[in-house]
Amino acid sequence: MNSLTQHARREIIAAAKAAVTDQDERRPFEWRGENIILPAVRVPVGDVLLNHRTHRVRAQVESLGASGAIIETNPHSDEAQRLLADLIRQTSGYDEVKAMIRHEKQREPGLITHEGVLINANTRAVALRDLHEELPHEKAFAFIKVQVLPDNADSTEIMQLEFNFQMRRNYQQPYSFTNQLLFIKDLLDSGLKPDEIGVQMKPHYDPTSPKDRRAAADEVEAEDRLRQIIEELIAASSGALRWPDFDDDRQNLIEIDESYRRMVARKGPDAARRVKQAKLVGLLAGMDYRRVRHIDESYLDSYVLQAFEEQPNLRPAAKTLTIGQQEAPHADLGGLSILDGLDESLSVDQRGEVTLQPLFDVLVRQGKVDADTDWDAEVEVPTDEGTTTLPKNTFFDAVKTAMQTAADSKAQDDQGQDALDIPRRQLNAAGAACDRVRRAYNELEDDGDQPDPAALEQALEAYLRSHDELLHYLAERGFAAAENRL
Repeated sequence: MNSLTQHARREIIAAAKAAVTDQDERRPFEWRGENIILPAVRVPVGDVLLNHRTHRVRAQVESLGASGAIIETNPHSDEAQRLLADLIRQTSGYDEVKAMIRHEKQREPGLITHEGVLINANTRAVALRDLHEELPHEKAFAFIKVQVLPDNADSTEIMQLEFNFQMRRNYQQPYSFTNQLLFIKDLLDSGLKPDEIGVQMKPHYDPTSPKDRRAAADEVEAEDRLRQIIEELIAASSGALRWPDFDDDRQNLIEIDESYRRMVARKGPDAARRVKQAKLVGLLAGMDYRRVRHIDESYLDSYVLQAFEEQPNLRPAAKTLTIGQQEAPHADLGGLSILDGLDESLSVDQRGEVTLQPLFDVLVRQGKVDADTDWDAEVEVPTDEGTTTLPKNTFFDAVKTAMQTAADSKAQDDQGQDALDIPRRQLNAAGAACDRVRRAYNELEDDGDQPDPAALEQALEAYLRSHDELLHYLAERGFAAAENRL
């Protein structure tokens, strides 16, 4: 890109407008409620400025952090313009736009300010520059066709124009999910109402219908809630997560938000937050939205801890990751709960509720797995005994496998596929829990310690009541082993 002063660039734009003849193309343009006719002029593509506020790469710019600060502080500098061009080249639809222009040239004009800043057509400008460098003999690629906006346009009008252009489809690639969310936020911040944005985003809505306008507003408000979820995750990650990390998570986030709102209405905010947090853990672990659907109170109470304990790499950390480290381990029963590992809906009250909050804290600070950069990364994992270190890929794979296993088990039970086997599996879990009580007690004695006698006595009484009730229940149904113990 040639370095030009602002004055020189204005003169280039003014000269292009002055060179317009009666034979040049003119197109209607809606401006401040009126249709005006603006000529399409040709400007050297190296002389226009990429718009640093374009929502085409807004999420990517924000994710640059300090390395991209110059885009905000000095957006028209060569360095900032190079950064913007590189980000545009990395967008998913760039190659398609470039190929289309190569074969069909530029059909639709872009829009530019009188100072040479593009309002739209940023992708087309970068594609034209690259094509001009690759094919210098093709003069068509040396110029960009634009209409010049009246010089009294303000920033809010410019953003509204970008929004209007994005609703069209020609050479434009759709905005990525996160860029669209950030665009909606800026439109809301500019004073546009949700229904005004919604009816433009979704042409099937009738702008004269109050019902359609309400539905359009609901869609925009829902999208903005998704932005807030992502924003909170990024803030919690201390920079480990970036906006583009969530471009493939739209459906997951939609269902997490909808589930949360339904649950708030049915069971209140505390229960809803617990499940929402667990679903976000599933998202961060890389679970498909179809499996995340199975994460609910029953999943947390009855499935996930057992699945973690069955993963060799997670077993020492299973309770710490799902429940948390106990502040006073000897005052709590910890692993001595006789109901430990039975139906989790019974055991969580004895030893703390399964929330997956500790696991969330680990995952969110690690960010998503990047095979190119994380091949040697490690994660410090909290365990009941302190901490252990695992390769990041190994840890994330184990978490994903455990959570998916729990989801699949719950799905099978929900469908009744394993209903006949549930009583047997729960009895096996009860037997294993009794074995763990003995082992835990022995370990404490070896260390010269013992559990809280009063708490253990209380848990034992609760267990024996359940044990006796189960024996009578099974004896009445003809089970000899139960009859022989009565």
